[in-house]
Amino acid sequence: MTIRLVRRPAFPGELNHEFVWPLVFLGGALFAWGWFQTGIQLPPCLFHEYTGLPCLGCGGTRCARQLVHLNFLEALKFHPGFFLLVMAGAAWTLYSAFFWLRGGPFRLRLSTDERGARLLRRLFITFLALHWAWQCFYLPK
Repeated sequence: MTIRLVRRPAFPGELNHEFVWPLVFLGGALFAWGWFQTGIQLPPCLFHEYTGLPCLGCGGTRCARQLVHLNFLEALKFHPGFFLLVMAGAAWTLYSAFFWLRGGPFRLRLSTDERGARLLRRLFITFLALHWAWQCFYLPK
């Protein structure tokens, strides 16, 4: 089983992750900032209204609002998954900035074999289940 980060040149026709994902992250951050400036509220969560339980997205807006105010611990409490996704996006954006400033041909990529990919899928499903359990515990209060 192999899961590792490798530095390698881009394959012909490969998506330029060092360009695309920082733009997505910064565009999303700009959109969120603009949304919060307008004061427009999101519609209620239908899953929560019908089941009484939070969905996997519940708490995301409150997490984003806390991140805008740099309250990282509160943001983590409201939505651990979104918080980790934003932190990973910020880290990738910093890596991409260094990549473009340095100008080298080698890119950072995740390399895995089939057993490693299976393990990553299981870990992701486990994380989703733990995340939802946290939301069921924390958000109703």
